[in-house]
Amino acid sequence: MSTENYNYCFTWFSNKLDEYVRSSKSMDEYTFRSAYEHDQNTVPFNYILLSDIPGLYRSRLARNIKDWEDLSSPQTFSYIPRALCNERFPSLQRANFTGQSVFYASLTPAINFREIGLDVAAGDEVYMAKWKILKGASLAFSRIIPREDSIAYNYVRKIFNAYEDSGDTAGDYFAKLAKIFMSTEKGSSKYLVSALYANFIFHFDPKVISNGGSIKPFDGIIYPSTKVDDRNALNVAIRPESIDRYATLQFVVRGKVAKDLRTIEYTDIGFNNNGVIHWYNPWIRVSDIVPTEYFLFDTLGNKVDSTNGILRDKDGKIVSNPLAVFEYQKDLWGEKYIRMIPPEMKPDISIEDLDEAQLSSFTYKGYALFKDVIGWTFVSFDGITHNIGRIGFNVQVTSSYNRTDKPRGITWL
Repeated sequence: MSTENYNYCFTWFSNKLDEYVRSSKSMDEYTFRSAYEHDQNTVPFNYILLSDIPGLYRSRLARNIKDWEDLSSPQTFSYIPRALCNERFPSLQRANFTGQSVFYASLTPAINFREIGLDVAAGDEVYMAKWKILKGASLAFSRIIPREDSIAYNYVRKIFNAYEDSGDTAGDYFAKLAKIFMSTEKGSSKYLVSALYANFIFHFDPKVISNGGSIKPFDGIIYPSTKVDDRNALNVAIRPESIDRYATLQFVVRGKVAKDLRTIEYTDIGFNNNGVIHWYNPWIRVSDIVPTEYFLFDTLGNKVDSTNGILRDKDGKIVSNPLAVFEYQKDLWGEKYIRMIPPEMKPDISIEDLDEAQLSSFTYKGYALFKDVIGWTFVSFDGITHNIGRIGFNVQVTSSYNRTDKPRGITWL
């Protein structure tokens, strides 16, 4: 195709997007859909096929789960069942018109809590589900790409340069599409154009671009999160049919959103067992919180080299085994700290591939608890006296899991 034709085509496509935006400001949803949902060939797409998706993370606030919903059913943590869809529910969202069900998720768990509500706060009770793509499955996506990403990422730059003969009209078009799809404007019309585009994707006939070949239909859309300033934080909107065919629930964790709004203070875990979630309640004996090494800090907070010297308590008695003074104090150090130890909080421990058969108990090592002391001293062999204000203990914690009928929280023994 000549440069002139490329420019003409993408200018026309861009003008069509402008028309959709203008109409969304003056039309209600029903009128807008009636006018444009059959404009299938007016929007060009980019097409990527992914086969190495590590997981899909989907969260729900506990307060939004209805009493009649079944916590033992994977469907509770999936897309809205088709049987519940009607002319008013679910509401218009970024990738669905009113009454349409779409599976929304994130590619990383760290951002997913930001996606489930504008008023999510630290301490909110939440369920986070991890869905895994079946082995050997590939999913086809349309990728929403802001123009600024083309500067940082080569693969994005290649997409923007896919139509080199068109000058910059193709790049302008895809940048405009991204701006529309990722809009954060308020008002009843804010999702009309993005939902229209998503419907084009979900109903697109791949034969149109494959000349009768075997290109896979689109399964969904990948787009950057609008809730965090990180273009690597990606969300997906996937057709329910694709989830049914290519994905399965792996596990659900229950807990509270931490202060960083990116992690969860874990309390319960549930595993999908042939379509039924088996919930497990962790329990910890205080005697299973064991110190493995200690560190000394002076009253200014500086770490003291304790390899050679004598440690004395406030009565002047020699403390020959500092580990012996360790005593886990639930009121002082808090149950909350121990709840933060499981893998959802610590990147060096992973339950990504854990299954129910491995769940009997876990031992976590290398976490520090601190004990403040008054009047303690450490005299090094070179005669220097240090006033000690704190002892740090690296501890290992063993937690076991009991099967329960529903999430119950941590149990202390």
